Amino acid sequence: MRTIQNQVVVIQTISFIKKIACFTKKAHELSTLCDAQLGIVIFSPSEEILWPTENQAKERFENYLSFDWDTRKLNIETQESSLDKKMKAQEKNIRKMEQKNEEKKMELLFNEVINGKSYLELDARELKGMIKLIALNKTKVDECKKQLQEEDQPIKDNDNNIEEKNDSIPKNNYV
Repeated sequence: MRTIQNQVVVIQTISFIKKIACFTKKAHELSTLCDAQLGIVIFSPSEEILWPTENQAKERFENYLSFDWDTRKLNIETQESSLDKKMKAQEKNIRKMEQKNEEKKMELLFNEVINGKSYLELDARELKGMIKLIALNKTKVDECKKQLQEEDQPIKDNDNNIEEKNDSIPKNNYV
């Protein structure tokens, strides 16, 4: 009976050692993948297990205890707030896409009206969209007109200078 109990204890010990080996292997992988300093402290009835070494585990545990959590809290971002930011950015993109889509619809509708569709067939939303489109196009035309006038101004100034120079040259009057 005693030998059976000893065998059970040995089997449990071997199982415990295998689990610790697996656990430390996973901790090493996590440490490498996340570029983090990990330390493991395992208390068992027979012994205390420290990983990676006793000194490194104690040093890492002391660093953890001495860490200033008040400054850390400022930098911690919860998953919920991160998802909220992503969701707001996506909503903003969707609104932009919807606005562009509406502008394209109004341009197509405007082209249909130009090609002979009666404006009396349009509903209130479509008419408002058409008014916005026409106002937008009018401002674009006005901006282009202003730019052309600004570009044309130096040319006119140069023409006036040429005429003044021509006035200083004596003219031959041939009759």
